[in-house]
Formats: sequence, structure tokens, C-alpha cells
Amino acid sequence: MAVVKIIELVSTSKKSFEDAIRRAVQRTTKTVRNVTGADVVRQKVVIKNGKIVEYRVNLKIAFVVE
Repeated sequence: MAVVKIIELVSTSKKSFEDAIRRAVQRTTKTVRNVTGADVVRQKVVIKNGKIVEYRVNLKIAFVVE
């Protein structure tokens, strides 16, 4: 029986939501082993002068505890 732990992260990108998600997963897998999945909980944009300047995502990332 596996035990799974979930951590919640916020990631940002100036390009897109997809890039913010990719950055979060890449950064997490540098220090956390056995990552099994991610759930995007929320997406948000920062707008300045009528233009999107930042994409933000809240994610829950799951990994198997050894």
C-alpha cells in the first residue's frame, strides 16, 4: 500500500499557463522524488494597463512517500 503526500505550490510565467505549470513540475522534480501527478486548482492573470503581464497557477502536486 502506497502513501501519497500532496504539496501545494504557486507558479508564475510571463508566457502562459502551460509554461507556469511546466516550471512548477520541473522545479519540484529537482528536489522531490516519485512525483505522480499534478492538479491545477486555480488559474489567475495579472493585468497592467489592459494587458496580461503574468500568468499564475496554483497546483497540488502528489508524490509517493518512500
